[in-house]
Amino acid sequence: MSVLPRSRRLRTLAVSLTAAAGLVAPALVTTAGPAQAASVAYGKVVFVADGDTIDVDIAGDGSSRPARVRYIGIQAMELSAYSHTLSKLRGDCWGVAAARNLHSLINGKKVRLSSRRASSASGANVRPRRHVAVMSGGQWVDTGALQVSAGLALPDLLPDEYTHNLDYMRRAQEAAAAGVGMWGNSSLCGEGPNQTEPLKVTVNWDAEGNDAANVNGEWIDIENLGTVPVPLGGWWVRDAAYRGYKAHGYTIPAGVQVEPGASIRIHVGRGDNTANRLYWGLGENIFANVTGGAQSMGDGAWLFDPKGDLRAWDMYPCRAAC
Repeated sequence: MSVLPRSRRLRTLAVSLTAAAGLVAPALVTTAGPAQAASVAYGKVVFVADGDTIDVDIAGDGSSRPARVRYIGIQAMELSAYSHTLSKLRGDCWGVAAARNLHSLINGKKVRLSSRRASSASGANVRPRRHVAVMSGGQWVDTGALQVSAGLALPDLLPDEYTHNLDYMRRAQEAAAAGVGMWGNSSLCGEGPNQTEPLKVTVNWDAEGNDAANVNGEWIDIENLGTVPVPLGGWWVRDAAYRGYKAHGYTIPAGVQVEPGASIRIHVGRGDNTANRLYWGLGENIFANVTGGAQSMGDGAWLFDPKGDLRAWDMYPCRAAC
């Protein structure tokens, strides 16, 4: 009996897990056990709420009520209508795609939940944050990694839950270079303004001096590389974190446009808008500083048009294919 080399076996496994959704398989699947985990539990997925949130009936917790679990390290686009019936899902179109894909991967299946800290929870909702793995071919496969490699989620790297930070950023950059999912279809949600005009996003994540004392030292540039003006009113730009209404971050005001060969700068902090300088209005820095070692922190800026399609981005630091 011939045995595939480990790398080929993992690629084969990735294909089987994404084929149902018709997505491009990731190059490599994370199968590492929860060696760094302080919390490990098992359960059955009873509901996929969206592309990064699920309900799990956790084994042995003494309750028949499922726990709502938030994925660690990924951000899918948001839904406005949730349902067990996939045809009834509504929201950002890439959010719907992410929810459907995750449903195909884990709904009704046994999963392993793990985290570095047992107390790890998300924001005001106080939902447990966990990595979610599903058993396939005798191996536990990280489904957050599959969502990123399918181009259906952004890498949301965390300084405390950093187990997959480096892997997720690599996967996102590889997916972007390969044009997978939202990285390669800028009209899935509908024809946006000046659909064919090329745009470039650049993020300045390291403010001069003390970051906390120089919020406006963090900024995002949107440059028009095309030949005609691009109206930007109603577009939105975000970092990886859940920020702004439905995680749309900063919505560009009506009437703003970027001329050919010119750029618009969006400062993170407060100020008075001008024709080519806009102000997000936040009171604190948002872009993570780069770290090495185990944490491997990074972030990015992502620009979406009013239809919800990703039109330009800048992820940092370079981890792969950039």
